[in-house]
Amino acid sequence: MVSAFIHYMVMVVIPSTLANNGTSDHNRIPLTQLLRGQRAVIDSESLKTLAEADRCLLRAMGIHESCELKVCKAGAPCIIEVERTRVGLCGSVASKVFVKPCDGCPAA
Repeated sequence: MVSAFIHYMVMVVIPSTLANNGTSDHNRIPLTQLLRGQRAVIDSESLKTLAEADRCLLRAMGIHESCELKVCKAGAPCIIEVERTRVGLCGSVASKVFVKPCDGCPAA
């Protein structure tokens, strides 16, 4: 008796990894990965994953969906400038906030 094995290759596409008309959203990174002086825009989806208390504190400090920022001190704690105000974020929160770096952003 001869047995035959058939191998199938399955490609799985996860919709959340696609953006901008099907291109991958490779430029969405944690805030803690930005370098000093880099500018970025907050990814609004990442704020939704934070605890309500953290979202409220960020909002009170001027950090909201799609706001622009500049990194003053990279790493943890992470110090950013938002609308001419410097804000310090602990590493555990900053690592959960995703941003889209932009070289052409106006001054934060």
